[in-house]
Amino acid sequence: MPAVSIKGVSKRFRTFPSGQARLKEALTFGMKKYGRDFWALKDINLNVERGTTLGIIGRNGAGKSTLLSIVSGILQPSEGSVEVSGRLVALFALGAGFNSEFTGRENIMLNGLILGIERKEILERFDEIVEFADLGDFIDQPIKTYSSGMRSKLGFAVAVNVEPDVLILDETLAVGDAVYKETALQKMYDLRDAGTTILFVSHGMKTVEDFCTEAALIHEGRLMTTGETTEVISEYQALVSSLQTQRKRQRKAGDVQVPGDIALPDEEAVVLGEDTEGRVARLRSGTGEAKIRSVELLDESLSPIERKIEPDSTVTARVHLEYLEALEESEIIVTLRNKAGLEVLSISTTDDGSPLEAREKGEQVVVDFTFKVPLQHGIYILTADARVASEDLYLDRIEAPTRFRITRPSDRDAYRGVVHLPTEIKVHSPEGEKQGRSA
Repeated sequence: MPAVSIKGVSKRFRTFPSGQARLKEALTFGMKKYGRDFWALKDINLNVERGTTLGIIGRNGAGKSTLLSIVSGILQPSEGSVEVSGRLVALFALGAGFNSEFTGRENIMLNGLILGIERKEILERFDEIVEFADLGDFIDQPIKTYSSGMRSKLGFAVAVNVEPDVLILDETLAVGDAVYKETALQKMYDLRDAGTTILFVSHGMKTVEDFCTEAALIHEGRLMTTGETTEVISEYQALVSSLQTQRKRQRKAGDVQVPGDIALPDEEAVVLGEDTEGRVARLRSGTGEAKIRSVELLDESLSPIERKIEPDSTVTARVHLEYLEALEESEIIVTLRNKAGLEVLSISTTDDGSPLEAREKGEQVVVDFTFKVPLQHGIYILTADARVASEDLYLDRIEAPTRFRITRPSDRDAYRGVVHLPTEIKVHSPEGEKQGRSA
């Protein structure tokens, strides 16, 4: 049985333009509608196996905290169900539930009971919690004399020293000063290594990559993808990049809305060679006068590549474009970026001396971009654009329709930078050439 099983979870909130509108609807017992339904989560299905450290990432307002609140029992789902196996401890507002008039020692008992820990167990762990909180003589002072950092340290000490089976962290991995942070972080790693299942929300991608064994991406209330941490972070970065590009284009066009609501597709939507029509509609932006129907990645024999590519291979990005309106000129651009967003290749049909001439409505064209990949191992994202170069106008743009992994070379030292450039090395002595080699 998974540690956490989330089945078809959706959460609806009722929103109102003003407090007055909320009151009016309440006075009519809902007969007249002054507000609207807002779905913070929609049909989330996720199983978290025991011992997994799952990083949940996404933009502000994506629904991450709402999901954790439902898993922890703070909120009830509008639809679906959640099952948790074992003791669950959730760290949202550290120190929540403390009584300001009670001392630190008294609040340890109070907070432990709030977390569902039996009195006997709290007493057994009492000295350990006090030592970990490291509050000195303040442990016997009322909580109202504590700073916010001291309150957080006490709450954190109680939560992590009761050996939870499932631990939920919302934007909190360590609290307090630098010295205490090191201790707290080590405790979190100890819990992870001991097999505690951890659900962790953070905007710090480096922390997620270092701390989590798996990751999940949520966007606009929907679970977009789950899997290996680095790959999910790469998709999140592609999402952020696409949104930034769209906003820049909108500002340049005078805040004219660009068709299409950009979002990252699910795992199936990025399978190489599949028709992207419909499945990546939320990824699109542009005027719509032309449409990229699919983007394929092919090997040297023009056979589909199954996601993994050997370094130094020759690959072909095949773009299928259909013209929905007659156009006098256009071009196709493919851009290759690494997981950090660094552009390592960008080439267009115009740059290559193969301009796309006037095309009629309904006409289709297939363009192959063939290039070598002397690149560092890792994940790469291929973006395809169709545009009118003379007007700097995008006809169709699909963010990250294709992604692939370049495998690690047999010689680990062969790729120290982003790209491997053929290099000849010669070592000379004062008398002349000593030795040489090519890299």
